[in-house]
Amino acid sequence: MDTVDANTARLIWDVTQTIIMAIIAIYVWWTTRTRATTSAIQKVDERVTEVQSHVDRVESAVSNRPGHDDLEKLRNEVSSTNRHLAQVSAELQATTQLLGRLHEYLLSEKGQR
Repeated sequence: MDTVDANTARLIWDVTQTIIMAIIAIYVWWTTRTRATTSAIQKVDERVTEVQSHVDRVESAVSNRPGHDDLEKLRNEVSSTNRHLAQVSAELQATTQLLGRLHEYLLSEKGQR
């Protein structure tokens, strides 16, 4: 009976060791699975640097674009230019009519002489 008890104790000890080793293996696997490595951190750092440079370029482009006030000033200047152009066009038409009348007058004067 002593041998049976020793064998049973040995079996229980072996099963206990196996269970403990399995628990340790699962723990090690779980902690190393979620642990960030140096290369992974470096890759993330590179991506953050790229995104930051892209954001800086976008912010620079957006800051150089005209705003609502600039567009309103441009609209006012275009309106003013249109008014002046209409004025010049009216004066040119009047000048053209006067020139036409002078031409007719000179042609009629030569015809009479």
